[in-house]
Amino acid sequence: MPLIRSRLLAVPRLGLALACATLLGVAAATPASAQPASTPAPGLLVDGSGTVYGEPDVAVLSLGVDVAKPDVKDALASADRTMQAVRQVFVAGGVPTKDIRTAAFNVWREDIRDRNGTVTGERYHVVHSYQVTVRDLGRLGELLGSAVDAGANNIQGIQFRIQDPAALRAQARDAAMRDARKQAEQLAALAGVTLGKPVSIEETSTPVTSPAPALAAARMGGASAPVEGGQLAVEAHVTVRYAIQ
Repeated sequence: MPLIRSRLLAVPRLGLALACATLLGVAAATPASAQPASTPAPGLLVDGSGTVYGEPDVAVLSLGVDVAKPDVKDALASADRTMQAVRQVFVAGGVPTKDIRTAAFNVWREDIRDRNGTVTGERYHVVHSYQVTVRDLGRLGELLGSAVDAGANNIQGIQFRIQDPAALRAQARDAAMRDARKQAEQLAALAGVTLGKPVSIEETSTPVTSPAPALAAARMGGASAPVEGGQLAVEAHVTVRYAIQ
């Protein structure tokens, strides 16, 4: 009897070992691609946008002088005299010195050639530019015209800005959320489901954009440049996921 009992106990142990080996083999043979893929978060995803407009209260001018002379010292001296006169125009016009800074200063040599391509001489170019922030836009055209009269012959353009766009950005954000809600309500109605509360919100920031016509008008120059700031667009974009009930 003890011998028979020992044999009966050995059989289940062997079967259990084989079963474990079989299960391990099946698990190892299962490819990763067969594992269940993660499902997207439930809900309704929409993008909303809002745009409001405001008048600029700051202008940033980029202007200076481009001088070319046979002698580099003469070119540097001429550019320096002109830029001192241009700077004085803005200081006398009420622009603080902290709002006037050098944006570029370059010197390079150029060969002068005749019609046959033979070098007949040389000249030196000096480019000196200021970036000037003007906060009194009522005097912008006058200051720009006076700068041209003082010798500025290289005007790169004007950027109009809103010094503190926080209030306008809040209005644009409010409009973007209303737009997202309106889209979500329409989609939920079309799908025959009940729209729930937002479960996630993501905002994308965008810079305040300046209208192109204002820059084109500023480039006309003259004794009193016809500069118009127009309106600037402040935009907000949101991505909202709503729960579906």
